[in-house]
Amino acid sequence: MLRTILILLVLSSISFSSLNAFAQTEFDSQEIGLPMPMITMSPTSGGPGTEVEISVTGMPSIPEEHDPRIEFFIYMPFLESIGGNVPQTCGGDYCFALYSFDDVGANKFAPKTISFTLFSTTNPKPTVEAGGWNSVCDLKINGVTTERYGNTCIDQDQPLGDYEIKFGWGIQTSELYDVRETLTFTVTEKEFVEEDRELDEDELAMKQYEEGLISESEFEKRLADLGYDAQKIRQAKALIGKLEHQEGFKTPLKGPIAIQGTDYELTYTITGGVLTQVSPDPEAGSLIINVDSISNGTLFIQLPRDVIDAKFGEEDDDFFVLIDGLETPFDESKTVNERTLTIPFPAGTEEIEVIGTIVVPEFHTITLLILMVSVVSVIVISKTKSGLNLKI
Repeated sequence: MLRTILILLVLSSISFSSLNAFAQTEFDSQEIGLPMPMITMSPTSGGPGTEVEISVTGMPSIPEEHDPRIEFFIYMPFLESIGGNVPQTCGGDYCFALYSFDDVGANKFAPKTISFTLFSTTNPKPTVEAGGWNSVCDLKINGVTTERYGNTCIDQDQPLGDYEIKFGWGIQTSELYDVRETLTFTVTEKEFVEEDRELDEDELAMKQYEEGLISESEFEKRLADLGYDAQKIRQAKALIGKLEHQEGFKTPLKGPIAIQGTDYELTYTITGGVLTQVSPDPEAGSLIINVDSISNGTLFIQLPRDVIDAKFGEEDDDFFVLIDGLETPFDESKTVNERTLTIPFPAGTEEIEVIGTIVVPEFHTITLLILMVSVVSVIVISKTKSGLNLKI
């Protein structure tokens, strides 16, 4: 009997220890035999707009006995420095798994190349591709985009200073992280590249006119002296945004606009273009917004819930927004009575479609009622006249 009790105690202790083998309160990845790869970064300093590449190669195999939640992390500090609302996952730091627990469990440690560009107001403007905003700042791993930054890429310059990029091991869904290596990138003053060649006479005239250094009449005279006719002078003005209708695009345009075929109006503000028409598509549950844009811009539009809404049962659902047929990201704020959308759009946009689940019909209820009363009145009068004619 005593022997049986001793055996049971031993078995229970083994079972308990195996269940708690990974319930660490401290995590020393080196002590448990987790290795480190070779990590290089190029360059190690540069101004806003610098392209950066980090290579992670040669990760050795890890011991077979390990917590199945272990992952290899990288911490990227650049977005946090400009006040981005980023997830905090590594003990208060923003990080992501470079090798997931699945990779670690299978000992799959293929080389990784991480590439991105520092934020800068002189970066190329983001473009819309495949329904998403693409920018040079987007974080890519082996050429595949894993984090998109959109207009954040060009909103401001990366602040100067030293940035610590950290690498290490961590345990998923825990507060246990062990930073093993830190690379420092120094953001320096922005460099401005001077023109390597002299401007042609027409280019110089366009540059001076755009910057307000010469008058319109002087600009037209100089181009005419170079052989430009009226059409080419107008085209030159269009290139630098100096046509009369283009000048208006530089400041926000505001106002209500009527929804075609209804008694409703929408309040909006737009930059980079002109809002020309709004019409409902009851079958699609959407509003079609036509714009005339010549530059990147933003549409802020208030949508009363009795005009268009997106519902799943009694709960609010998400709108879909298409720019020229491609799904695009947008921001939204809500009240009980309306939903306000902030929709960035690229130059050349012609149509923005907001798709919900319900939209105002082509004719407002009151308008339809008046129309029905008018039709009935005509019918009654016609019958009355017909009856009188028969009696005569």
